[in-house]
Amino acid sequence: MKTFDELGYELAKLRQAKGLTQKELAQLAGLGQSTLARFETGGVAEFGSAKLLRLLNVLGCELAFTKTDNSFTLQDALNERMSGQ
Repeated sequence: MKTFDELGYELAKLRQAKGLTQKELAQLAGLGQSTLARFETGGVAEFGSAKLLRLLNVLGCELAFTKTDNSFTLQDALNERMSGQ
């Protein structure tokens, strides 16, 4: 995954594979259903790591890192942040 939208979409697929509704998963993770819905559809600019980890825990998953060929610089991060505002 390379974008925040992709992360939300993948989380939605995990939720659906577990047979959970957004409301059920949100309740189990201590979040509002509307917050989860916005995250899954790319409607939030930021999403706290504690929230993400709670969701993944409920889904029986964990966060892992994969090395890519891309070199993402600080300037790239700044440009991405400015274009998202």
